[in-house]
Formats: sequence, structure tokens, C-alpha cells
Amino acid sequence: MIYLGSRKRPGTRVICVITLIVITAFPAAGQNIDKGRKQTGEHIKQCTERHGYNPETASSLGPHELGAGEREWRECVYAGVEKYVIPNTLSPDAYRKAIAEDREMTASVAAGKITRVERKARVQKLLDEMDRLEKANKAKIERQKEAASRLVQQEMQRQLDVTRRSMMGPLGR
Repeated sequence: MIYLGSRKRPGTRVICVITLIVITAFPAAGQNIDKGRKQTGEHIKQCTERHGYNPETASSLGPHELGAGEREWRECVYAGVEKYVIPNTLSPDAYRKAIAEDREMTASVAAGKITRVERKARVQKLLDEMDRLEKANKAKIERQKEAASRLVQQEMQRQLDVTRRSMMGPLGR
């Protein structure tokens, strides 16, 4: 068992354990988002090869027409987001909601309710929202790490002061 802090002051142990959790948990949940997004980009390339659909070359399709392999391609992309991005974000529900909305919009394109252009514009807004969300998450992580670091430094200073006082006591007698 690892015991952090003073045995005489159990509150010290709690502060150190909480700080350790904050320092180790938040980077794991939020700082690998760039890696997850990069992996998703590679995954999307594989989806394009596997399903033969590429949204960049789908301009010849009608406004309410889905391309050959488009639904399969989109499901493949969703799987990549679920595998690489969602485990590395502090906001997994936002991504799941975006996936659900894209599924609905794709069904709406096929049903003639919205156009491909309208879906593309909404998807771009969703991507912009995700970027803003991830920037906010990174800032939140940094603030929490700084606060945790200050807490550790304060506790270390407090323990050093206690140690110094306890060592000075016998010298004064």
C-alpha cells in the first residue's frame, strides 16, 4: 500500500490522493484528443477504400441522392469516432449526439426532406462546435492541473514547515 502524507494528519493523505487522481485522470481523458482525431482521419481513409465512397468526389449526386456505399461509409466513420475520439474526450456525449444527428440527416436526405448541401453545412457547424468544445476541455484540464500543482506545493511547504518546527523544538531546549 502506498501511503501519502502524514500518519499523524490523515487529511494530508486525502489531499495528496485527490491531487494524484486529478493529475493522472484528466490528461488521460482529454489530452489524447489530437491523437484520437489523427487516428480517426486514418480510419476515414480506410473507410473510403473499403466502401468506395468519398464525400469529396460525390458532387455529381442529386440533392436528395445518397452515393453508392455512402451509408456504409458513414457508419464506418462513426465507428472510428467511437473507437478513437470518444475514449479520449471529456465530452463523449457531444460526439454521440453529433453521430445521431448525422444519421438522422442522412435519412432525411434520402427521404427528400433536406438536401446534401444543407446536411454538409450542418455537419460543418457540428465539427466547428467540437473544435470549440475540445479547446475548452484543454483549457479546463490545464486549469485543473495548475490548481492541483498549487495544492501539492502548498501541502509540501506545510509539511516542510511542520518538519522544521519539530526539528527546531529540541534545539531550543
